[in-house]
Amino acid sequence: METIGTSQNNMYNLLVIDDEPEITRSLKRQFRGMYNVFTATSANDAFPILETENIQVVLSDQRMPGLTGVDFFAKIKSKYPDALKLILTGYSDIEAVIGAINEGQVFRYITKPWNPLELEVAIKEAFEKYELITHNKRLMETLRESNLTLEKKVKERTAELEALNETLTQLNLEKNKYIGIVAHDLRSPIGSAFQFSELLFEEFDHFPKEKILEYLDFIKKRCEYALALISDILDVSKIEAGVFELKKTEANYHNFVKEVVQQNKILAESKSQHIDFTSDLSDVVFSFDKNKMEQVITNLLANAVKYSLPEKVIKVEVSSGDRQIVTKVIDHGLGIPQEELSDIFKPYKTTSVKPTANEKSTGLGLAIVKKIVEAHEGTIGIESEVGKGTVVTFKLPI
Repeated sequence: METIGTSQNNMYNLLVIDDEPEITRSLKRQFRGMYNVFTATSANDAFPILETENIQVVLSDQRMPGLTGVDFFAKIKSKYPDALKLILTGYSDIEAVIGAINEGQVFRYITKPWNPLELEVAIKEAFEKYELITHNKRLMETLRESNLTLEKKVKERTAELEALNETLTQLNLEKNKYIGIVAHDLRSPIGSAFQFSELLFEEFDHFPKEKILEYLDFIKKRCEYALALISDILDVSKIEAGVFELKKTEANYHNFVKEVVQQNKILAESKSQHIDFTSDLSDVVFSFDKNKMEQVITNLLANAVKYSLPEKVIKVEVSSGDRQIVTKVIDHGLGIPQEELSDIFKPYKTTSVKPTANEKSTGLGLAIVKKIVEAHEGTIGIESEVGKGTVVTFKLPI
C-alpha cells in the first residue's frame, strides 16, 4: 500500500486499487500533481484507507483477487455513499459493470487499455460530481437547519403570543372585575348620600336642627369615603401606567414619623386607643418623598386602628440597620389568617377580618403602600397571627 500527498492539504483524495503494482505506480505518477493519491493492491488493503482518510473518488480494477471491483463497491456503498466510484475493466466484464452502474454502485467505467487523457477527464468529472453532491447536501442541511430554526422561532413566537393573549384576557377580566368593584363601592356611599340629601330637601322644615346636622354629617362622611376611594383608584392607575413620580427632599426621618404619628393619634383616641412611638435614630437625615411616605404611615396606622379593639396600644418603631431605615407598625388587633397574607398587598383584595367598628375599606390602601415603598427602592412585609395582631415592616435604603 502506497500513498502520495497528504490529506491535510487542500487537494482532493483519490484512492487507486489494482493488483498490478506497475499500474498503481503509473496512475500515481499521472495524478500526483492534481490530487492526494492513495493506492492499494486489493480490497482488503483499501478498507483501512477508507476508514482513516476522507476519500472522495475511488478508481478500482474490476478483476482483483478476493473481491472484484463491483463487489467491493457494493460492499462500501452504504458506508461511503458520497464517494464516487470508477471501474477499470476489460470488455469481458462490461455487462457486470453496466449492471453496477444501473444500480448506482458505479459512477463510470473506463475500458482497458485506457487513454490517459480520457481517464484524466473521467476522474476530473468524478471530483466535480462529488463537489456538486456535497454542495447540494450542505445546502439542504443549511435549509433544514433554517427550517428548524424558523419552526422553533414560529413556535416560540406563537407561544409568546398565546401567553400574551392569555395575559391580556386575564387583565381584561381583572379590569372588568375592578370596574364592577369600584362601581359597587362608589354606588353605595353616593346612593346613600343622595337619599339623605333628597330627604333633607323634601322634609327640611319638619326636622329638628339636631337631626339635620346628623344627616349632614352622614352625607359628609359618605362623600369623604367616595373621594378617598376615587383618590386611591387614581393613585393605583398612575402607578400601573408608569406615571408615578416621587418628589424627594432631604428630611429628618425621626421628626417626620413623629409628626405623622401625632396627627393620627386623634383617629386612635376616637376608639379609645393609644399610639406609642419609639425611635433610635433622632439625627438621621436622608432623601424621600414626604407626602408619599406620610400616605404610607397614615394608611398603616389607619388599618391598625380599624382592626384593633378599644383600649389597645398601637406601636410605631423606627430603627436602623445595614444602611436601612426600618419602620414597624405593630397592633394587637384581630390578626389575619395565614392563608390570606399572600394576597394582602394586591389591589382590591380584602381579608375575611372585619373592622371592629364597621369602618369602610377600599381594598387599595396596602397596594398603594407597597408601590410607594418599592418606588423608594425599599421592601415591605407583613406578619400576623389571628387573635394576636399584625406587624407591618418596611425598610428604606439610606
